[in-house]
Amino acid sequence: MKINELLSEAPLPDDWDKEAYKADKSFASRIRYAQERAKKIGTGSSRIAFEIEYQGRPTVLKIAKNKKGLAQNDYESQMFNDHYVTGLGITIPMIDHDEENDPPVWIHTEKAERIHANSFKKVFGLDPHTFQRYIEWATGQNRYGLNEKDEELFNVIVNDEDKYELLHDLTDLVGNYGLPIGDFARAANWGMYKGHPVLLDVGLTTEVFDLHYS
Repeated sequence: MKINELLSEAPLPDDWDKEAYKADKSFASRIRYAQERAKKIGTGSSRIAFEIEYQGRPTVLKIAKNKKGLAQNDYESQMFNDHYVTGLGITIPMIDHDEENDPPVWIHTEKAERIHANSFKKVFGLDPHTFQRYIEWATGQNRYGLNEKDEELFNVIVNDEDKYELLHDLTDLVGNYGLPIGDFARAANWGMYKGHPVLLDVGLTTEVFDLHYS
């Protein structure tokens, strides 16, 4: 079952001063403004995620805290607007993104329930290491081929329609958009939205990584 759906656009919360996110404001001041008004639910090296209420439900606002975060917001907003990507139904739906600044300072998405490391295999049918090997093999990036144990595990997945469809769609996503496979073998990058696993972060491409992280 796909979860692609039409979502109406919405700006930052009505009671937030939009001037706080203008291009002339510092990264630190933007983050500080959000911290005073919303609950921080996640932080990384480039972006911080806050929970904000939208139409009576909790949603997520991801704010860049440096140039790396801007680059990730830029690519992620494009991905979340891509009809092919959203049609796969394996990414968290985007509600809106910053159109006042280029690249965007923030991205607003639906909120998913986190998938924990100890439940990864239950959701995907494979442990994280084997899951990564499957994607590498399916995208032609596994130069060592498959061992007998791998083949047995993958055959089990092929016979599970839901799990196979998920892995097939993820393989398409990785193969067509050059996304780092290792990112998708981490439980922290997945969530459950309306009963289905979805990617929470697709902003770190190999290009963004090479330019800002290497």
